Amino acid sequence: MSFSLNDFHRRTGTRFRLYVQSPVLEGFGEPETVWVSSPAGSLRPGPADGRMYAIRPVDKKPYDDAAMPPWIGPCHPPARGDRAGHFDHIATDDPAFASVHMFGAVRRVLDVWESYLGGPVHWHFNITHPRLEMIAHVPWDNAHFGWGFMECGEGRDDQGVERPFALNFDIIAHEAGHGMIFSIVGMPVPETLTASYRGFHESASDCVAMLSALHFDRFVDHVLRVTDGNLYVENEMNRIGELSRTRQIRKASNALKLSDVIDVATPANDVTGKQVHKLGQPHTGAVFDILVEFYLDRLVANGVTAMEKIAALREAGRCAQFETADRTLFADAFAREPEAFRTALCEARDMLGLRLAEAWRRLTPHDFIFARELDMLLTVDAEFTGTRNRQTILECFEWRGISLEAYESGDRRQYRIG
Repeated sequence: MSFSLNDFHRRTGTRFRLYVQSPVLEGFGEPETVWVSSPAGSLRPGPADGRMYAIRPVDKKPYDDAAMPPWIGPCHPPARGDRAGHFDHIATDDPAFASVHMFGAVRRVLDVWESYLGGPVHWHFNITHPRLEMIAHVPWDNAHFGWGFMECGEGRDDQGVERPFALNFDIIAHEAGHGMIFSIVGMPVPETLTASYRGFHESASDCVAMLSALHFDRFVDHVLRVTDGNLYVENEMNRIGELSRTRQIRKASNALKLSDVIDVATPANDVTGKQVHKLGQPHTGAVFDILVEFYLDRLVANGVTAMEKIAALREAGRCAQFETADRTLFADAFAREPEAFRTALCEARDMLGLRLAEAWRRLTPHDFIFARELDMLLTVDAEFTGTRNRQTILECFEWRGISLEAYESGDRRQYRIG
């Protein structure tokens, strides 16, 4: 059974308005009202709480190795909640809105994953920085999460207009994902850092963003409507960090295998940033495939469609030949029972989120290989539902070149292959 964060926090939480996708995209021009777990009235101006705070520095450059938080320079006035402590009253054209949006988005991501983890995420940097500093604007075409901070710049859309990354939930969720993975899985020392761990970090952060977005009602409805329930069709869910109608940072539904990316035995420090992102793509693709498989299984289990009717679609998905499958049966079923499709997607989302969160909790960052995560994911899934999903998970990873064979062999040379 799936759950609704809005329903859970509506009575006592704090309201924010968030863009689940870039506001330049059709259907997402208006923010969606959400409730986060922060008790109404508990947030200080900024917004700020005991774990993070948003500030609006004057003329600040991006942080680097020579300058780290906290920012001690001048700042613009902070955003303030209304009389009840909510922040949904701040207009989108208010200069403070980006900071409010950034804080609300990070809090939403934490709510999603803390519900899967069953407890709070404690920042990995809290030994020196008790709170995360968030800055919605620096003069930079990027966004990054570092030791005690997250900050965003701007990127140009198709028309050359600069759009703030702080208003792009996918990008914020991805950066928050980096902080969460460091906090949940841990930080390796230089001697135990692998290229695979760097690639996993990027991929896991994309998975955090993808599943977090699926906790927005408008987003779920939009994805199902534009695809007629067929998630293999190109849509906002499988385009991570979408910047415009034609540009996205990465694709979750990709056909990449480990054989298509840099050798994971390459020393971690010799891998470029672009190579790291590509290295994570086979893992992201495997996780996306599992999400779709869970979704199809829930449709069958809930009596929406029969197994034989989705067999051709499933095979086309595995072969990355989505356009060859007959989609009319799916479209007809979705037209009859759209709410049943919505339920199936939300159930699949939570099935996957719970399993990933628990598997990540049990991982070590040292000498990481992708096969170790696969093994842990299978272990966690078996604890939840026995062997029911084992073959599905195995096939999705093995198609990407991630298998248990090298991991189980104990051969150190093979062990590092991924």
